[in-house]
Amino acid sequence: MTAVGHAATNISPWSRLYGFGSIFAKTVRDSRRATIVTGGILALVFIGVSRAITAEFDTPQSRAELENLVNSVPPILQGMAGKIVNVGTLGGYLQYKYGVFFPLVVSLWSILALSGTLAGEAQRGSLEFVAATGKSRRRVALEKLSGHVLMLGLAVLVAFASIAIAGSTFATLPGDEISVLSAFAYAVWLGLLALIAGALAFALGPFVGRGAAAGISGFITFAGFILNGYQGPVPELAPFANLTWWGWTYDHVALAGQYDWPSVALVAVVTVILLAIGIEAFARRDIGVTTALPTPSMPRRLLGLGGPVGRAISLSLSAAIAWGLGVGLFGLVLGSAAQGFMEQLQDSPQFIELLSTAFPNVDYASAGGFLQLLFVEFGVILAGLAAATFVSAWASDETSGRLEMVLATPLSRARWAIAAGVGMLVNVGVFVALTAAGIGIGVATTTSNVATPLVGALVLGFYAVALAGIGLAVGGIVGTRFAATATVLFVIVTWFVQLLGALLNLPDVIRQLALTSHYGQPMVGVWDPVGIVASLVLAGGGVALGAWGFARRDLRN
Repeated sequence: MTAVGHAATNISPWSRLYGFGSIFAKTVRDSRRATIVTGGILALVFIGVSRAITAEFDTPQSRAELENLVNSVPPILQGMAGKIVNVGTLGGYLQYKYGVFFPLVVSLWSILALSGTLAGEAQRGSLEFVAATGKSRRRVALEKLSGHVLMLGLAVLVAFASIAIAGSTFATLPGDEISVLSAFAYAVWLGLLALIAGALAFALGPFVGRGAAAGISGFITFAGFILNGYQGPVPELAPFANLTWWGWTYDHVALAGQYDWPSVALVAVVTVILLAIGIEAFARRDIGVTTALPTPSMPRRLLGLGGPVGRAISLSLSAAIAWGLGVGLFGLVLGSAAQGFMEQLQDSPQFIELLSTAFPNVDYASAGGFLQLLFVEFGVILAGLAAATFVSAWASDETSGRLEMVLATPLSRARWAIAAGVGMLVNVGVFVALTAAGIGIGVATTTSNVATPLVGALVLGFYAVALAGIGLAVGGIVGTRFAATATVLFVIVTWFVQLLGALLNLPDVIRQLALTSHYGQPMVGVWDPVGIVASLVLAGGGVALGAWGFARRDLRN
Protein backbone atom coordinates (compact mmCIF):
# COMPACT_ATOMS: atom_id res chain seq x y z
CA MET A 1 0.00 0.00 0.00
CA THR A 2 2.85 2.35 0.81
CA ALA A 3 4.50 1.72 -2.54
CA VAL A 4 1.25 2.35 -4.40
CA GLY A 5 0.57 5.52 -2.45
CA HIS A 6 4.14 6.71 -2.99
CA ALA A 7 3.87 6.05 -6.74
CA ALA A 8 0.62 7.98 -6.92
CA THR A 9 2.18 11.04 -5.30
CA ASN A 10 5.04 11.01 -7.81
CA ILE A 11 2.77 11.84 -10.74
CA SER A 12 4.00 15.13 -12.17
CA PRO A 13 1.65 18.12 -12.42
CA TRP A 14 2.08 18.07 -16.21
CA SER A 15 0.97 14.43 -16.37
CA ARG A 16 -2.17 15.36 -14.45
CA LEU A 17 -2.97 17.95 -17.09
CA TYR A 18 -1.82 16.16 -20.24
CA GLY A 19 -0.85 12.50 -20.47
CA PHE A 20 -1.77 9.55 -18.30
CA GLY A 21 -1.66 11.09 -14.82
CA SER A 22 -5.44 11.52 -14.57
CA ILE A 23 -8.65 10.80 -16.43
CA PHE A 24 -8.83 14.47 -17.35
CA ALA A 25 -5.29 14.43 -18.73
CA LYS A 26 -5.91 11.33 -20.81
CA THR A 27 -9.10 12.85 -22.24
CA VAL A 28 -7.15 15.97 -23.20
CA ARG A 29 -4.44 13.84 -24.79
CA ASP A 30 -6.94 11.74 -26.71
CA SER A 31 -8.62 14.90 -28.04
CA ARG A 32 -5.48 16.63 -29.25
CA ARG A 33 -5.77 15.55 -32.90
CA ALA A 34 -9.43 16.52 -33.16
CA THR A 35 -8.65 19.89 -31.58
CA ILE A 36 -5.78 20.60 -33.95
CA VAL A 37 -7.82 19.57 -37.00
CA THR A 38 -10.93 21.53 -35.96
CA GLY A 39 -9.02 24.63 -34.93
CA GLY A 40 -6.88 24.49 -38.05
CA ILE A 41 -9.87 24.16 -40.37
CA LEU A 42 -11.70 27.04 -38.67
CA ALA A 43 -8.64 29.31 -38.84
CA LEU A 44 -7.93 28.55 -42.50
CA VAL A 45 -11.55 28.93 -43.52
CA PHE A 46 -12.22 32.18 -41.65
CA ILE A 47 -9.04 33.80 -42.92
CA GLY A 48 -9.30 32.36 -46.44
CA VAL A 49 -12.99 33.20 -46.89
CA SER A 50 -12.56 36.72 -45.50
CA ARG A 51 -9.71 37.36 -47.89
CA ALA A 52 -11.71 35.98 -50.83
CA ILE A 53 -14.76 38.13 -49.98
CA THR A 54 -12.82 41.39 -49.82
CA ALA A 55 -10.88 40.50 -52.97
CA GLU A 56 -14.02 39.74 -54.98
CA PHE A 57 -16.05 42.70 -53.67
CA ASP A 58 -13.39 45.38 -53.34
CA THR A 59 -15.28 48.54 -54.34
CA PRO A 60 -18.28 50.39 -52.87
CA GLN A 61 -20.16 49.75 -56.11
CA SER A 62 -19.62 45.99 -55.95
CA ARG A 63 -20.74 45.97 -52.31
CA ALA A 64 -23.90 47.89 -53.21
CA GLU A 65 -24.62 45.42 -56.01
CA LEU A 66 -24.02 42.52 -53.61
CA GLU A 67 -26.41 43.96 -51.05
CA ASN A 68 -29.08 44.57 -53.70
CA LEU A 69 -28.66 41.02 -55.02
CA VAL A 70 -29.04 39.46 -51.57
CA ASN A 71 -32.11 41.56 -50.78
CA SER A 72 -33.72 40.64 -54.12
CA VAL A 73 -33.40 36.88 -53.61
CA PRO A 74 -36.84 35.29 -53.10
CA PRO A 75 -37.43 34.36 -49.43
CA ILE A 76 -37.71 30.68 -50.35
CA LEU A 77 -34.05 30.76 -51.44
CA GLN A 78 -32.70 32.56 -48.39
CA GLY A 79 -33.17 29.70 -45.96
CA MET A 80 -29.78 28.07 -46.43
CA ALA A 81 -28.09 31.33 -45.51
CA GLY A 82 -28.29 33.36 -42.33
CA LYS A 83 -30.32 36.38 -41.35
CA ILE A 84 -29.79 39.39 -43.62
CA VAL A 85 -28.05 42.05 -41.52
CA ASN A 86 -25.44 44.47 -42.94
CA VAL A 87 -24.57 42.11 -45.81
CA GLY A 88 -22.70 44.92 -47.54
CA THR A 89 -19.89 44.60 -44.97
CA LEU A 90 -17.31 41.86 -44.51
CA GLY A 91 -18.73 40.67 -41.21
CA GLY A 92 -22.34 40.82 -42.34
CA TYR A 93 -21.75 38.87 -45.52
CA LEU A 94 -19.45 36.37 -43.78
CA GLN A 95 -22.16 35.69 -41.19
CA TYR A 96 -24.97 35.57 -43.76
CA LYS A 97 -23.35 33.33 -46.34
CA TYR A 98 -20.99 31.10 -44.36
CA GLY A 99 -21.06 31.85 -40.64
CA VAL A 100 -24.11 29.73 -39.92
CA PHE A 101 -22.44 26.60 -41.32
CA PHE A 102 -19.41 26.49 -39.03
CA PRO A 103 -21.33 25.53 -35.86
CA LEU A 104 -22.53 22.45 -37.74
CA VAL A 105 -18.96 21.27 -38.30
CA VAL A 106 -17.88 21.81 -34.70
CA SER A 107 -21.11 20.19 -33.50
CA LEU A 108 -20.16 16.98 -35.30
CA TRP A 109 -16.97 16.71 -33.26
CA SER A 110 -18.79 17.47 -30.01
CA ILE A 111 -21.56 14.95 -30.74
CA LEU A 112 -19.18 12.15 -31.65
CA ALA A 113 -16.90 12.88 -28.68
CA LEU A 114 -19.53 13.25 -25.95
CA SER A 115 -21.75 10.42 -27.20
CA GLY A 116 -18.81 8.04 -26.76
CA THR A 117 -16.86 9.44 -23.83
CA LEU A 118 -18.94 7.42 -21.34
CA ALA A 119 -21.45 5.33 -23.30
CA GLY A 120 -18.86 4.21 -25.87
CA GLU A 121 -16.32 3.12 -23.28
CA ALA A 122 -19.04 1.41 -21.23
CA GLN A 123 -20.12 -0.49 -24.32
CA ARG A 124 -16.53 -1.59 -24.99
CA GLY A 125 -16.00 -2.60 -21.35
CA SER A 126 -12.99 -0.32 -20.78
CA LEU A 127 -14.89 1.97 -18.42
CA GLU A 128 -15.17 -0.77 -15.80
CA PHE A 129 -11.40 -0.64 -15.33
CA VAL A 130 -11.55 3.13 -14.84
CA ALA A 131 -14.39 2.78 -12.32
CA ALA A 132 -12.31 0.21 -10.39
CA THR A 133 -9.61 2.76 -9.57
CA GLY A 134 -11.54 4.05 -6.57
CA LYS A 135 -12.66 7.32 -8.14
CA SER A 136 -16.35 8.09 -7.83
CA ARG A 137 -18.44 7.85 -10.97
CA ARG A 138 -19.26 11.54 -10.82
CA ARG A 139 -15.57 12.38 -10.73
CA VAL A 140 -14.90 10.08 -13.69
CA ALA A 141 -17.70 11.74 -15.67
CA LEU A 142 -16.63 15.25 -14.65
CA GLU A 143 -12.99 14.71 -15.58
CA LYS A 144 -13.89 13.26 -18.97
CA LEU A 145 -16.38 16.03 -19.62
CA SER A 146 -13.95 18.74 -18.49
CA GLY A 147 -11.30 17.45 -20.86
CA HIS A 148 -13.61 17.75 -23.85
CA VAL A 149 -14.89 21.19 -22.81
CA LEU A 150 -11.31 22.45 -22.47
CA MET A 151 -10.28 21.19 -25.92
CA LEU A 152 -13.46 22.51 -27.52
CA GLY A 153 -12.73 25.83 -25.87
CA LEU A 154 -9.23 25.87 -27.36
CA ALA A 155 -10.63 25.29 -30.86
CA VAL A 156 -13.17 28.08 -30.32
CA LEU A 157 -10.36 30.33 -29.07
CA VAL A 158 -8.53 29.73 -32.35
CA ALA A 159 -11.73 30.66 -34.22
CA PHE A 160 -12.03 33.87 -32.18
CA ALA A 161 -8.42 34.84 -32.89
CA SER A 162 -8.69 34.07 -36.61
CA ILE A 163 -11.89 36.12 -36.97
CA ALA A 164 -10.36 39.07 -35.14
CA ILE A 165 -7.22 38.87 -37.28
CA ALA A 166 -9.20 38.54 -40.53
CA GLY A 167 -11.53 41.38 -39.56
CA SER A 168 -8.58 43.66 -38.94
CA THR A 169 -6.30 42.57 -41.79
CA PHE A 170 -8.80 42.39 -44.65
CA ALA A 171 -10.98 45.37 -43.75
CA THR A 172 -10.74 47.32 -47.02
CA LEU A 173 -13.94 49.38 -46.97
CA PRO A 174 -15.78 51.36 -44.26
CA GLY A 175 -17.67 49.01 -41.96
CA ASP A 176 -15.55 45.97 -42.85
CA GLU A 177 -13.59 45.80 -39.63
CA ILE A 178 -14.89 43.09 -37.31
CA SER A 179 -14.58 44.25 -33.71
CA VAL A 180 -13.15 42.11 -30.95
CA LEU A 181 -16.60 42.10 -29.33
CA SER A 182 -18.21 40.77 -32.52
CA ALA A 183 -15.55 38.10 -32.87
CA PHE A 184 -16.02 37.13 -29.21
CA ALA A 185 -19.81 37.08 -29.49
CA TYR A 186 -19.65 34.84 -32.55
CA ALA A 187 -17.08 32.51 -30.95
CA VAL A 188 -19.22 32.13 -27.82
CA TRP A 189 -22.26 31.35 -29.95
CA LEU A 190 -20.24 28.87 -32.03
CA GLY A 191 -18.90 27.09 -28.97
CA LEU A 192 -22.23 26.91 -27.15
CA LEU A 193 -24.12 25.59 -30.18
CA ALA A 194 -21.50 22.89 -30.59
CA LEU A 195 -21.48 22.08 -26.88
CA ILE A 196 -25.27 21.85 -26.53
CA ALA A 197 -25.38 19.37 -29.41
CA GLY A 198 -22.74 17.26 -27.70
CA ALA A 199 -24.46 17.72 -24.32
CA LEU A 200 -27.67 16.25 -25.72
CA ALA A 201 -25.76 13.20 -26.93
CA PHE A 202 -23.98 13.03 -23.55
CA ALA A 203 -27.31 13.05 -21.69
CA LEU A 204 -28.88 10.43 -23.96
CA GLY A 205 -25.86 8.10 -24.06
CA PRO A 206 -26.46 6.33 -20.71
CA PHE A 207 -30.06 5.61 -21.75
CA VAL A 208 -29.88 4.66 -25.43
CA GLY A 209 -26.19 3.94 -26.13
CA ARG A 210 -23.56 5.74 -28.16
CA GLY A 211 -24.87 5.18 -31.69
CA ALA A 212 -28.47 6.11 -30.95
CA ALA A 213 -27.41 9.14 -28.89
CA ALA A 214 -25.22 10.44 -31.73
CA GLY A 215 -28.00 9.80 -34.23
CA ILE A 216 -30.67 11.65 -32.25
CA SER A 217 -28.43 14.60 -31.47
CA GLY A 218 -27.15 14.80 -35.05
CA PHE A 219 -30.69 14.72 -36.39
CA ILE A 220 -31.86 17.52 -34.09
CA THR A 221 -28.78 19.61 -34.90
CA PHE A 222 -29.11 19.41 -38.68
CA ALA A 223 -32.92 19.47 -38.70
CA GLY A 224 -32.97 22.51 -36.43
CA PHE A 225 -30.56 24.33 -38.74
CA ILE A 226 -32.69 23.79 -41.84
CA LEU A 227 -36.05 24.29 -40.13
CA ASN A 228 -34.83 27.55 -38.61
CA GLY A 229 -33.63 28.82 -41.96
CA TYR A 230 -36.94 28.16 -43.69
CA GLN A 231 -39.40 29.05 -40.95
CA GLY A 232 -39.87 32.50 -42.53
CA PRO A 233 -40.97 31.50 -46.04
CA VAL A 234 -42.62 28.28 -44.80
CA PRO A 235 -44.46 29.21 -41.56
CA GLU A 236 -45.46 25.57 -40.98
CA LEU A 237 -41.85 24.90 -39.96
CA ALA A 238 -41.67 27.61 -37.29
CA PRO A 239 -43.04 25.56 -34.34
CA PHE A 240 -40.44 22.85 -34.99
CA ALA A 241 -37.57 25.29 -35.55
CA ASN A 242 -38.21 27.15 -32.29
CA LEU A 243 -37.84 23.93 -30.33
CA THR A 244 -34.11 23.96 -31.12
CA TRP A 245 -31.19 26.19 -30.18
CA TRP A 246 -31.04 27.47 -33.75
CA GLY A 247 -34.46 29.06 -33.34
CA TRP A 248 -33.60 30.46 -29.90
CA THR A 249 -30.54 32.35 -31.22
CA TYR A 250 -31.99 33.45 -34.56
CA ASP A 251 -31.48 37.15 -33.72
CA HIS A 252 -27.88 36.72 -32.54
CA VAL A 253 -26.02 37.82 -35.70
CA ALA A 254 -22.71 38.63 -34.07
CA LEU A 255 -20.41 39.26 -37.03
CA ALA A 256 -22.94 41.75 -38.39
CA GLY A 257 -22.98 43.61 -35.06
CA GLN A 258 -26.37 42.38 -33.80
CA TYR A 259 -26.39 40.61 -30.43
CA ASP A 260 -29.03 38.67 -28.52
CA TRP A 261 -27.28 37.71 -25.29
CA PRO A 262 -30.40 36.40 -23.45
CA SER A 263 -30.85 33.70 -26.10
CA VAL A 264 -27.17 32.77 -25.83
CA ALA A 265 -27.56 32.55 -22.05
CA LEU A 266 -30.56 30.25 -22.54
CA VAL A 267 -28.39 27.91 -24.61
CA ALA A 268 -25.76 27.93 -21.86
CA VAL A 269 -28.33 27.09 -19.16
CA VAL A 270 -29.85 24.22 -21.15
CA THR A 271 -26.35 22.92 -21.90
CA VAL A 272 -25.51 22.80 -18.20
CA ILE A 273 -28.78 20.97 -17.46
CA LEU A 274 -28.12 18.36 -20.15
CA LEU A 275 -24.57 17.80 -18.95
CA ALA A 276 -25.82 17.41 -15.37
CA ILE A 277 -28.37 14.83 -16.55
CA GLY A 278 -25.61 12.89 -18.30
CA ILE A 279 -23.39 12.91 -15.21
CA GLU A 280 -26.17 11.85 -12.85
CA ALA A 281 -27.42 9.15 -15.21
CA PHE A 282 -23.92 7.70 -15.38
CA ALA A 283 -23.47 7.92 -11.62
CA ARG A 284 -26.81 6.28 -10.73
CA ARG A 285 -27.04 3.51 -13.32
CA ASP A 286 -25.09 0.32 -13.85
CA ILE A 287 -22.22 0.72 -16.31
CA GLY A 288 -23.23 -0.37 -19.79
CA VAL A 289 -26.98 -0.54 -19.07
CA THR A 290 -28.65 1.61 -21.71
CA THR A 291 -32.33 1.25 -20.83
CA ALA A 292 -34.37 0.29 -17.82
CA LEU A 293 -37.47 -0.41 -19.90
CA PRO A 294 -38.33 -4.04 -20.70
CA THR A 295 -38.02 -4.76 -24.40
CA PRO A 296 -38.89 -7.81 -26.51
CA SER A 297 -36.10 -10.28 -27.10
CA MET A 298 -34.41 -9.86 -30.45
CA PRO A 299 -34.18 -12.75 -32.91
CA ARG A 300 -31.22 -15.02 -32.33
CA ARG A 301 -29.45 -13.97 -35.53
CA LEU A 302 -29.75 -10.29 -34.71
CA LEU A 303 -28.00 -10.86 -31.39
CA GLY A 304 -24.89 -12.00 -33.21
CA LEU A 305 -25.51 -15.69 -32.56
CA GLY A 306 -26.07 -16.69 -36.18
CA GLY A 307 -22.55 -16.38 -37.54
CA PRO A 308 -20.19 -13.50 -38.38
CA VAL A 309 -22.68 -11.68 -40.61
CA GLY A 310 -25.41 -11.79 -37.96
CA ARG A 311 -22.97 -10.51 -35.39
CA ALA A 312 -21.85 -7.72 -37.71
CA ILE A 313 -25.46 -6.66 -38.22
CA SER A 314 -26.15 -6.68 -34.48
CA LEU A 315 -23.25 -4.32 -33.74
CA SER A 316 -24.98 -1.32 -35.34
CA LEU A 317 -28.61 -2.35 -35.75
CA SER A 318 -29.83 -0.14 -32.92
CA ALA A 319 -27.83 2.80 -34.29
CA ALA A 320 -29.23 2.18 -37.79
CA ILE A 321 -32.77 2.23 -36.42
CA ALA A 322 -32.10 5.41 -34.44
CA TRP A 323 -30.53 7.19 -37.42
CA GLY A 324 -33.33 5.99 -39.70
CA LEU A 325 -36.08 7.16 -37.37
CA GLY A 326 -34.37 10.53 -36.86
CA VAL A 327 -33.67 11.31 -40.51
CA GLY A 328 -37.03 9.80 -41.46
CA LEU A 329 -38.81 12.17 -39.08
CA PHE A 330 -36.81 15.01 -40.63
CA GLY A 331 -38.00 13.92 -44.08
CA LEU A 332 -41.57 13.58 -42.81
CA VAL A 333 -41.62 17.15 -41.46
CA LEU A 334 -40.12 18.61 -44.64
CA GLY A 335 -42.33 16.48 -46.90
CA SER A 336 -45.49 17.55 -45.13
CA ALA A 337 -44.36 21.21 -45.31
CA ALA A 338 -43.85 21.03 -49.08
CA GLN A 339 -47.35 22.37 -49.74
CA GLY A 340 -46.34 25.74 -48.28
CA PHE A 341 -43.24 25.71 -50.49
CA MET A 342 -45.28 25.13 -53.61
CA GLU A 343 -47.60 27.98 -52.68
CA GLN A 344 -44.58 30.24 -52.17
CA LEU A 345 -43.30 29.35 -55.62
CA GLN A 346 -46.53 30.54 -57.17
CA ASP A 347 -45.65 34.01 -55.86
CA SER A 348 -42.18 33.87 -57.49
CA PRO A 349 -42.75 33.31 -61.22
CA GLN A 350 -39.26 34.61 -62.03
CA PHE A 351 -37.72 31.94 -59.85
CA ILE A 352 -39.84 29.23 -61.51
CA GLU A 353 -38.69 30.50 -64.90
CA LEU A 354 -35.06 30.43 -63.73
CA LEU A 355 -35.42 26.84 -62.54
CA SER A 356 -37.10 25.82 -65.79
CA THR A 357 -34.23 27.33 -67.77
CA ALA A 358 -31.54 25.68 -65.66
CA PHE A 359 -33.32 22.33 -65.35
CA PRO A 360 -35.68 21.80 -68.30
CA ASN A 361 -38.29 19.05 -67.99
CA VAL A 362 -37.78 18.93 -64.20
CA ASP A 363 -40.71 19.81 -61.94
CA TYR A 364 -39.26 21.73 -59.01
CA ALA A 365 -42.70 23.05 -58.07
CA SER A 366 -43.41 19.81 -56.24
CA ALA A 367 -42.71 18.09 -52.94
CA GLY A 368 -39.77 16.35 -54.61
CA GLY A 369 -38.36 19.71 -55.70
CA PHE A 370 -38.70 21.04 -52.17
CA LEU A 371 -36.86 18.01 -50.77
CA GLN A 372 -34.16 18.35 -53.42
CA LEU A 373 -33.51 21.95 -52.41
CA LEU A 374 -33.72 21.43 -48.64
CA PHE A 375 -33.31 17.78 -47.71
CA VAL A 376 -30.74 16.12 -49.94
CA GLU A 377 -27.66 18.24 -49.18
CA PHE A 378 -27.90 17.67 -45.45
CA GLY A 379 -29.55 14.28 -45.72
CA VAL A 380 -26.47 12.81 -47.37
CA ILE A 381 -24.25 14.37 -44.67
CA LEU A 382 -26.37 12.67 -42.03
CA ALA A 383 -26.11 9.43 -44.02
CA GLY A 384 -22.33 9.79 -44.01
CA LEU A 385 -22.29 10.32 -40.26
CA ALA A 386 -24.54 7.29 -39.81
CA ALA A 387 -22.02 5.27 -41.82
CA ALA A 388 -19.26 6.62 -39.56
CA THR A 389 -21.08 5.24 -36.49
CA PHE A 390 -21.36 1.84 -38.21
CA VAL A 391 -17.64 1.93 -38.96
CA SER A 392 -16.89 2.93 -35.37
CA ALA A 393 -18.90 -0.02 -34.01
CA TRP A 394 -17.01 -2.39 -36.32
CA ALA A 395 -13.66 -0.89 -35.38
CA SER A 396 -14.42 -1.24 -31.66
CA ASP A 397 -14.05 -5.02 -32.00
CA GLU A 398 -10.31 -4.57 -32.44
CA THR A 399 -9.73 -1.41 -30.40
CA SER A 400 -11.47 -2.94 -27.38
CA GLY A 401 -9.59 -6.25 -27.61
CA ARG A 402 -12.66 -8.40 -28.38
CA LEU A 403 -11.36 -9.39 -31.77
CA GLU A 404 -8.81 -11.85 -30.40
CA MET A 405 -11.67 -13.86 -28.93
CA VAL A 406 -13.81 -13.54 -32.07
CA LEU A 407 -11.01 -14.84 -34.30
CA ALA A 408 -10.38 -17.76 -31.97
CA THR A 409 -13.71 -19.37 -32.95
CA PRO A 410 -11.93 -20.01 -35.55
CA LEU A 411 -12.74 -17.28 -38.05
CA SER A 412 -10.37 -15.97 -40.71
CA ARG A 413 -9.52 -12.30 -40.69
CA ALA A 414 -10.66 -11.79 -44.27
CA ARG A 415 -14.01 -13.40 -43.58
CA TRP A 416 -14.48 -11.22 -40.51
CA ALA A 417 -13.83 -8.07 -42.56
CA ILE A 418 -16.11 -9.16 -45.39
CA ALA A 419 -18.85 -10.06 -42.91
CA ALA A 420 -18.48 -6.57 -41.44
CA GLY A 421 -19.01 -5.09 -44.89
CA VAL A 422 -22.14 -7.15 -45.45
CA GLY A 423 -23.41 -6.19 -41.99
CA MET A 424 -22.91 -2.51 -42.75
CA LEU A 425 -24.81 -2.87 -46.02
CA VAL A 426 -27.75 -4.38 -44.15
CA ASN A 427 -27.66 -1.59 -41.57
CA VAL A 428 -27.55 1.02 -44.34
CA GLY A 429 -30.59 -0.69 -45.85
CA VAL A 430 -32.46 -0.41 -42.53
CA PHE A 431 -31.49 3.25 -42.24
CA VAL A 432 -32.62 4.06 -45.80
CA ALA A 433 -35.89 2.11 -45.47
CA LEU A 434 -36.91 4.02 -42.35
CA THR A 435 -35.88 7.33 -43.90
CA ALA A 436 -37.83 6.60 -47.07
CA ALA A 437 -40.88 5.67 -45.00
CA GLY A 438 -40.78 9.06 -43.28
CA ILE A 439 -40.41 10.88 -46.59
CA GLY A 440 -43.25 8.88 -48.14
CA ILE A 441 -45.62 9.62 -45.26
CA GLY A 442 -44.78 13.31 -45.39
CA VAL A 443 -45.15 13.68 -49.15
CA ALA A 444 -48.41 11.69 -49.08
CA THR A 445 -50.01 14.58 -47.18
CA THR A 446 -49.52 16.81 -50.24
CA THR A 447 -50.84 16.60 -53.78
CA SER A 448 -47.43 15.63 -55.22
CA ASN A 449 -46.15 12.38 -56.63
CA VAL A 450 -44.85 10.10 -53.86
CA ALA A 451 -42.91 7.55 -55.92
CA THR A 452 -40.17 9.87 -57.20
CA PRO A 453 -39.02 11.15 -53.76
CA LEU A 454 -39.17 7.59 -52.40
CA VAL A 455 -36.78 6.40 -55.08
CA GLY A 456 -34.70 9.54 -54.57
CA ALA A 457 -34.11 8.52 -50.95
CA LEU A 458 -31.79 5.82 -52.29
CA VAL A 459 -29.16 8.53 -52.71
CA LEU A 460 -28.61 8.34 -48.94
CA GLY A 461 -27.88 4.65 -49.27
CA PHE A 462 -25.40 5.12 -52.10
CA TYR A 463 -23.48 7.73 -50.13
CA ALA A 464 -23.57 5.73 -46.89
CA VAL A 465 -22.22 2.53 -48.47
CA ALA A 466 -19.44 4.53 -50.13
CA LEU A 467 -18.45 5.97 -46.75
CA ALA A 468 -18.63 2.54 -45.13
CA GLY A 469 -16.29 1.23 -47.83
CA ILE A 470 -13.82 4.04 -47.15
CA GLY A 471 -13.91 3.30 -43.43
CA LEU A 472 -13.34 -0.42 -44.01
CA ALA A 473 -10.41 0.25 -46.33
CA VAL A 474 -8.75 2.63 -43.86
CA GLY A 475 -9.37 0.21 -41.00
CA GLY A 476 -7.88 -2.71 -42.87
CA ILE A 477 -4.83 -0.99 -44.34
CA VAL A 478 -3.96 1.74 -41.80
CA GLY A 479 -5.66 0.57 -38.60
CA THR A 480 -9.13 0.44 -37.11
CA ARG A 481 -8.42 3.28 -34.67
CA PHE A 482 -8.31 5.63 -37.67
CA ALA A 483 -11.34 4.21 -39.52
CA ALA A 484 -14.18 6.26 -38.05
CA THR A 485 -12.07 9.44 -37.93
CA ALA A 486 -11.17 9.10 -41.61
CA THR A 487 -14.83 8.58 -42.50
CA VAL A 488 -15.95 11.71 -40.65
CA LEU A 489 -13.09 13.75 -42.13
CA PHE A 490 -14.09 12.67 -45.63
CA VAL A 491 -17.65 13.88 -45.00
CA ILE A 492 -16.54 17.23 -43.58
CA VAL A 493 -13.74 17.98 -46.05
CA THR A 494 -15.77 17.15 -49.17
CA TRP A 495 -18.68 19.19 -47.80
CA PHE A 496 -16.37 22.17 -47.33
CA VAL A 497 -14.98 21.69 -50.84
CA GLN A 498 -18.49 21.77 -52.26
CA LEU A 499 -19.52 24.74 -50.10
CA LEU A 500 -16.42 26.94 -50.48
CA GLY A 501 -14.72 25.62 -53.61
CA ALA A 502 -15.99 28.32 -55.94
CA LEU A 503 -15.30 31.19 -53.54
CA LEU A 504 -11.76 29.99 -52.81
CA ASN A 505 -11.08 29.33 -56.51
CA LEU A 506 -10.09 25.73 -55.87
CA PRO A 507 -9.06 23.79 -58.99
CA ASP A 508 -11.93 22.01 -60.67
CA VAL A 509 -10.23 18.63 -60.20
CA ILE A 510 -10.40 19.15 -56.42
CA ARG A 511 -14.00 20.34 -56.48
CA GLN A 512 -14.99 17.26 -58.43
CA LEU A 513 -13.80 15.10 -55.52
CA ALA A 514 -17.01 15.95 -53.64
CA LEU A 515 -18.99 12.77 -54.19
CA THR A 516 -22.26 14.50 -53.31
CA SER A 517 -21.99 16.70 -56.42
CA HIS A 518 -22.28 13.67 -58.71
CA TYR A 519 -25.73 12.33 -57.88
CA GLY A 520 -27.82 14.71 -59.98
CA GLN A 521 -31.25 15.72 -58.65
CA PRO A 522 -32.58 12.39 -57.34
CA MET A 523 -35.63 13.79 -55.53
CA VAL A 524 -37.05 15.01 -58.84
CA GLY A 525 -36.04 11.88 -60.76
CA VAL A 526 -32.82 13.12 -62.41
CA TRP A 527 -29.89 10.80 -61.59
CA ASP A 528 -26.22 11.11 -62.47
CA PRO A 529 -24.83 7.59 -63.03
CA VAL A 530 -21.30 8.79 -62.19
CA GLY A 531 -22.16 9.17 -58.51
CA ILE A 532 -23.92 5.80 -58.35
CA VAL A 533 -21.05 3.94 -59.99
CA ALA A 534 -18.46 5.74 -57.87
CA SER A 535 -20.37 4.87 -54.69
CA LEU A 536 -20.64 1.20 -55.57
CA VAL A 537 -16.95 1.05 -56.53
CA LEU A 538 -15.95 2.68 -53.24
CA ALA A 539 -18.19 0.28 -51.31
CA GLY A 540 -17.04 -2.90 -53.04
CA GLY A 541 -13.43 -1.81 -53.34
CA GLY A 542 -13.38 -0.71 -49.71
CA VAL A 543 -14.57 -4.10 -48.47
CA ALA A 544 -12.01 -5.88 -50.65
CA LEU A 545 -9.14 -3.61 -49.59
CA GLY A 546 -10.17 -3.83 -45.95
CA ALA A 547 -10.23 -7.64 -46.04
CA TRP A 548 -6.89 -7.78 -47.87
CA GLY A 549 -5.19 -5.26 -45.57
CA PHE A 550 -6.55 -6.78 -42.40
CA ALA A 551 -5.41 -10.27 -43.39
CA ARG A 552 -1.85 -8.96 -43.82
CA ARG A 553 -1.31 -6.94 -40.66
CA ASP A 554 -1.12 -7.65 -36.95
CA LEU A 555 -4.01 -6.88 -34.64
CA ARG A 556 -4.05 -3.32 -33.24
CA ASN A 557 -1.31 -2.37 -35.65
